[in-house]
Amino acid sequence: MKRFIALTAAGMMLLTSCSGLEYLWVKDPIKISSPTPQEQITKVTLNETQTGYVEAGNKMAFRFLDAMFDGDNLICSPLSLQYALAMTANGASGETQQEIIDFLGYGSEGIDALNEYSKALLEQLPAVDLDVNLKVTDALIVSNDFPLLPEFQQTVEKNYYAAVDNMDFSDPGEIAARINKWVKKSTDGFIDKLLEADEIDEDAVAYLMNALYFKAKWAGSKHSPMFREEGTRPEDFTLSNGTKVKVDMMRNSGYHQYAVMDGYKVLVLPYAGGKFNMYILLPDKNDIEGLVNKLQATAWSDILNNLKQGVEVIVRLPKFSIENKYDLSEALVSLGVEKAFQEGRAEFDMMFQPKPNYYYWINKVIQKSRINVSEWGTEAGSVTVVEMAGDLAAGPPQEIIEFYADHPFVFIIGEETSGTILFEGVVTNP
Repeated sequence: MKRFIALTAAGMMLLTSCSGLEYLWVKDPIKISSPTPQEQITKVTLNETQTGYVEAGNKMAFRFLDAMFDGDNLICSPLSLQYALAMTANGASGETQQEIIDFLGYGSEGIDALNEYSKALLEQLPAVDLDVNLKVTDALIVSNDFPLLPEFQQTVEKNYYAAVDNMDFSDPGEIAARINKWVKKSTDGFIDKLLEADEIDEDAVAYLMNALYFKAKWAGSKHSPMFREEGTRPEDFTLSNGTKVKVDMMRNSGYHQYAVMDGYKVLVLPYAGGKFNMYILLPDKNDIEGLVNKLQATAWSDILNNLKQGVEVIVRLPKFSIENKYDLSEALVSLGVEKAFQEGRAEFDMMFQPKPNYYYWINKVIQKSRINVSEWGTEAGSVTVVEMAGDLAAGPPQEIIEFYADHPFVFIIGEETSGTILFEGVVTNP
């Protein structure tokens, strides 16, 4: 039976356009489609419901972290996942849509409220600190043979600044090249490739893509930087199993936000402009798994409320660079997104224009992320891909006929191609 695939990609959504700008109806996804903020705003402004969404999203982030952590280096983006699933939810209905909304923590307000919240963050996050390079872009590449529903297209264009481009899907190499060129440009080359030609399914019908790029210097000045390269030196780093290894340890001594929590400490290192920070959560004992698990029951707002200003701290922080690519499907199912992955039961009827007897479900969710932290600052990027699969339905159920040979009957043995009867008889008393 022929299978059809749609892919949704979303980036680590720490950003996008300027507050107050109208969305752009951009049709070429190779071009950057999100508006660039021209003026800095003082803060992100959300209504009461949307403020609750922030806390819900952060709670999901800790659950997501616990589900993904396997003892090795990890970088993932809950915000990227949030936007990928939010876009996907607009193509769903019924229980399938609601389970995605519930997982994200957005309750009963529905998809319209989720879209309004997503748009508010997209418009304001990149404008809150112009000293930080935050760039997020969205695009849809769609097969000419599988056009989107107008309502769905208008929704992702309006709320997610998603440019839509239709193209011939007969050449997988051309599709991969187009996607990779867009990803590379959208992340300033930090993530230069997402898919190989042999990863393009012959039955793919659409790619919904969102890319994030984040680059920020540490707070400080040329004469008084956060970390000096000449101050970095090899020092011991104790692994979870007690083994010591040498790492390049950066050094700083200064006044920072700091908190002592139950079983761990929190240090805040600001980026230039002071609106974005790196938060370091350090367990008192060498038990990172215990801390990750503890955070599931921790409100991010409680950590922020416990921070003290202007605490003198001597800092040792290792330089690090991490790149991960994960299939998030199993983790999402364990976290409650179940029906969306179930073939024949998922309700994704709001994405493509009607095609008789076809149904769709999420086949897998892939996230690729990368981060580099050194003396000058931080560079990070992430792409999330939701693969939608489709197939022909089996059709309406056939009438069930009951045949009980519970009384006398005739039997015949014949040859099919000639129609010749070889034997015949009657059973009256078997």
